[in-house]
Amino acid sequence: MLFKFLFRNLKGYRFLVVLAILVTVLQVGSDIVTAFPLKFIPSKVANSGNDPSCLFPFLNPLLDKFDIPQIDPSLQLDKTQPPTQPGLTQCPISPSDPNPHLVTSHHSVNGVIVFSVLLLIVFGTLSALLAYLDLFLAAYIAQNLTARLRNQLFEHLQRLSLDWHGKQKKGDLVQRVTGNIADIEKLVTDGLVDLLAGVLTLIGVASVMFILSSSYTLISLAIAPALFMIVLGYTKNIKIAAKKAAKATGHVSDVATEDINALTVIKVFTREEREALRFGGYVDQNRRAGLRAGVLQAQFTPIVTFLVILGTATVIGVGGFVAAGNAFNIGYFTIPAASVDIGTLILFLTFLKLLYQPMRDLSKLSTLASSAASGAERIQEVLDQAPEVIDSQAPYYGPTRLRGELTFENVVFGYTPENPVLKGINLSIPQGRKIALVGLSGGGKTTLVKLIPRFYEIQQGSLRIDGVDNRMYPLRVLRQNISMVLQDSVLFEGTIRENIAIGKPGASNQEIIEAAKKANIHETIISDLGGYERTVREQGKDLSGGQRQRMAIARAILRDAPLLILDEPTAALDVESEAEVLHALDTLIVGRTVILISHRLSTLGQVDQIVVLKEGRIVEQGTFKELQRKGGVFARLLEEQNRYNIEKIEEKSMIRPALVGIPGSYNQHQALYPQQAPVPLLPVAQNWPSPAGPTSRPIPPAYPPTNQGGNGRRQVQPLAFAGNARVVIEIDGKVIGERLLNKPLLTVGRLSSTDVQIPSQLVSRLHAKIRWENGRWLIEDAESLNGLVYQGQRVDQLALTNGDRVFIAPKVVLLYETR
Repeated sequence: MLFKFLFRNLKGYRFLVVLAILVTVLQVGSDIVTAFPLKFIPSKVANSGNDPSCLFPFLNPLLDKFDIPQIDPSLQLDKTQPPTQPGLTQCPISPSDPNPHLVTSHHSVNGVIVFSVLLLIVFGTLSALLAYLDLFLAAYIAQNLTARLRNQLFEHLQRLSLDWHGKQKKGDLVQRVTGNIADIEKLVTDGLVDLLAGVLTLIGVASVMFILSSSYTLISLAIAPALFMIVLGYTKNIKIAAKKAAKATGHVSDVATEDINALTVIKVFTREEREALRFGGYVDQNRRAGLRAGVLQAQFTPIVTFLVILGTATVIGVGGFVAAGNAFNIGYFTIPAASVDIGTLILFLTFLKLLYQPMRDLSKLSTLASSAASGAERIQEVLDQAPEVIDSQAPYYGPTRLRGELTFENVVFGYTPENPVLKGINLSIPQGRKIALVGLSGGGKTTLVKLIPRFYEIQQGSLRIDGVDNRMYPLRVLRQNISMVLQDSVLFEGTIRENIAIGKPGASNQEIIEAAKKANIHETIISDLGGYERTVREQGKDLSGGQRQRMAIARAILRDAPLLILDEPTAALDVESEAEVLHALDTLIVGRTVILISHRLSTLGQVDQIVVLKEGRIVEQGTFKELQRKGGVFARLLEEQNRYNIEKIEEKSMIRPALVGIPGSYNQHQALYPQQAPVPLLPVAQNWPSPAGPTSRPIPPAYPPTNQGGNGRRQVQPLAFAGNARVVIEIDGKVIGERLLNKPLLTVGRLSSTDVQIPSQLVSRLHAKIRWENGRWLIEDAESLNGLVYQGQRVDQLALTNGDRVFIAPKVVLLYETR
């Protein structure tokens, strides 16, 4: 599994792997050759006939070059005479050789010593250089392999369905991307070189030892079978323990990630001790799993060491006994006397170090290999998950800019086949229409909109965009035509400029600034956030919710997609932030097909159509007023919300504010608000979204300035903008202040940050907004508790005329005056 995984993912680096293998072979060969001088010198000194050429005849020409007077002065005792050659000596004859042959050598002792020293230096240096090249290649291959695996795994994770991600633990996935791939990197960097070198060393050393003395080699390797059996047994158990430890580490990472992201909730509910216990439980599981692997490792290493000591003692004891002229006999096994000399004994001891070192390293290698194998399995588990949404492979020649017409035909979808969430959805949304999806939680609203960009694949039916099944569009084309503003928008690590530019990669600075201005965030970025180069941290947690949402809106404006999905974009915001975001949305929705998901039903008065979902089916469709008059599901939901928005006097809810709320029917309680002379209500301009309440007062068109119409009705006079209107604030019949209407939008509320501050607890934090539109001043409710009351009726919008008195709470009046 592990080597198949590595072979498959090393494509493009296999030549370097082969080169690394060749370098390792040369390095092991150099190490073996480096050991021979330790035999040549003692053997030649003890017996001048025991020459290196006796073992390796091809060394004769090379050794001849060292038989010179400069190295061995005895070769030229008389300087006047030419140098002589060393005398012939007989090579040792093996007692076990059935057909002995007389072999002579003629090299001096000094020449062999110098030759051996140079051989040691040359091949020792070569071994060091090859080791450097080998380790460099291993590190290079490991780093490129891990970079490829991380990129491949991360890209694959992005292509997997949201349904699959919803079933996974985020910390465990992070552990696979980081920790498990790091285990494979350690194996390739450290383990594979040592493993390959160890195997080659075992083969090479055993072969050379067998050539020198087969019987002595068998004694030297007597412990090998027992050692390999122990290694195999312990490696299997260590692998199982390492896999459990890796899984436990993933659990620890997952719980730590979850708790760190939820620190506020933990502190609010004082769960520090319980979460510490829960985290400690997973840490204990990880500790026990790691301890199990550690105990096996602790047992394995000394057992290997003990067996190596036994082997070394056997080699020294038997070798010394035979070198002293004694025969070694065990049953039918015999090592003849003098078949091993001092040089061979030293060489075998050196080889034993080379031979047993890989065996010692097998403990480390088994741990590395086990961890890497476990990591490879966990990574492959993710890579084996096929993306549920497959991109169309057919050539696409259609438009890259879509119009935005949507058609759902008998759409059926469920996260599991046996539990459908959407049950036969049929819905047509013409281009440029504004549609609201409402219903109880779990009705399928968010699921429905997630089918449009193919986050999930439809199980039955079809979803067509501009008359073409959305599965026929390449994913890139499809999603480039869709913008989404979610309830909690996420910003990424980087600058504010980079976060807005996500909507249109490569956008110019001017385009980014224009988008920010349209989203009402430019001034905030410049004055409060330190400019567009401000670094965003922790997914924008250092910014307010309203700031994040407006940046998300700027991103959507820059994307300029014809389809816009708004999934509760203001649900998590306070009143002030909501007002700012709604103004930004006013700009964003122009000219687009909009699907709005909202639980605030009173904000849906100006959408083109409301679609009510219940248990995965469409149960109602129509405009706000149509559904309100129908008295069905939508009307009941609206009534339920209004029951809490407009508190009744007789209710004694513990969450009711201290003031007495305005009744739902103002005509029954007009005594709370003194009436003015009747003024007819005027038509409302279509301005989406805008608050809708019990009564909507329309906004009039721009009439010419007259005092009286032909029908006797008072006409609204357009006013010049600068400095000719004001509002006077009255509380309990006393004037406490006034405010000149000197800018196109003013806010009214009890907070000091509002333009018209009213110091009364009966007034909401952001109660109303006064804005200049079509040549007149308008006042509109900002989802306040007590609303706006004009002539005894609650209104959402009102075109102001001179002398209008608008009650924003009992005994709190705004008087509008013009000069």
